Amino acid sequence: GDPCWHTYTPHPNEPGGQAAPGASNYKEGVNGHVDGEYWLPAEVDVSIRPGWFYHESQNDQVRSPENLMELYYQSVGRGACLLLNVPPDDRGLIHETDIAALRGFKTLRDATFKMDLAHDATAKASNVRGDVDTYAASNVLDDDRSTYWATDDGVTSGSITVDFGKETTFDHVVLQEYIELGQRILRFSVDAYSGGQWRTIAEGESIGWKRILRTDPVTAEKVRFNVLEAKACPTLSSLSIYAGPDVK
Repeated sequence: GDPCWHTYTPHPNEPGGQAAPGASNYKEGVNGHVDGEYWLPAEVDVSIRPGWFYHESQNDQVRSPENLMELYYQSVGRGACLLLNVPPDDRGLIHETDIAALRGFKTLRDATFKMDLAHDATAKASNVRGDVDTYAASNVLDDDRSTYWATDDGVTSGSITVDFGKETTFDHVVLQEYIELGQRILRFSVDAYSGGQWRTIAEGESIGWKRILRTDPVTAEKVRFNVLEAKACPTLSSLSIYAGPDVK
């Protein structure tokens, strides 16, 4: 769901009852709980076919590459784990139709995320923890998930500005918190700078392990990521920007 919080508190189905495996209000798991008792990131379990097992009569009902890509956006792109069931056929093999769909999905995903347009950009932050390079804004661009930007204690909002150095067209922004320190960001926005003006192109609540934001094609000189609210000093390990195959 959106938002997708990585913590969860199981509640009973009926007032006065007791939550237990198979006897909890599972609908709450769609979004999780922002202050949940347990660390329990979402898992999206789906099949590439209408059911969990192979049936020859369903060979024309296999998910298309486009459908799988949309499923990826709505699961992994919201911080969840995607568990895709691909059942073997009556030969004990993965059917050719399923293979073709998976290969098509890989082609779409590779074409979308083949080049990080922010890789050669520069980044500056409104606040850096201790004013040391260990927590600098540049860490979000270094392809190293173990490094991250962070603010000083007590600073629960802030921004990172990514400067391309030239006008750049894109339609995807990918964010990752430094999840080892928990899911801290509660509300954020993304702005684009062009023609001497900033405008907001995306807003959201949860980020967590990963958040993939899709926008209309945007041409901008700079992109600004804003933490509007956080539980504690926010962290961000990665900020990547991409142009999908349809961007001209």
